[in-house]
Amino acid sequence: MQRQLEACVRYARERKQFGQAIGKFQSVAGKVADMYLRLEAARLLVYRAAWLAQQGKLAVAEAAAAKLFTSEAWVQSSLDAIQIHGAYGYMKEAGIERDLRDAVAGTIYSGTSEIQRVILSRMLGL
Repeated sequence: MQRQLEACVRYARERKQFGQAIGKFQSVAGKVADMYLRLEAARLLVYRAAWLAQQGKLAVAEAAAAKLFTSEAWVQSSLDAIQIHGAYGYMKEAGIERDLRDAVAGTIYSGTSEIQRVILSRMLGL
């Protein structure tokens, strides 16, 4: 997600439309800001789960939350990256379409998003 964010920022600074960088447009800037928020939130969730495990504490809910949020955040950030890059985002040469395929796979392997939700709901007593 970090690499993807950096690529989008670079592209939004370089790509010009109507005489200005596309990053100056509110819709593009908002997508980049959302990508940053998702990245930082995912990082904090992962770091918290890892820290708890390192302390020898049970971190089942925290690990499930980190896995669920991070995998779904990556999907959304990949969709935003494709939109920022426009038609170029679909081309294999850009590598962005591969990010989306890999991100979707992340919601399936190592415990689907649905399973992570079941784990969280059970940890909350449901």
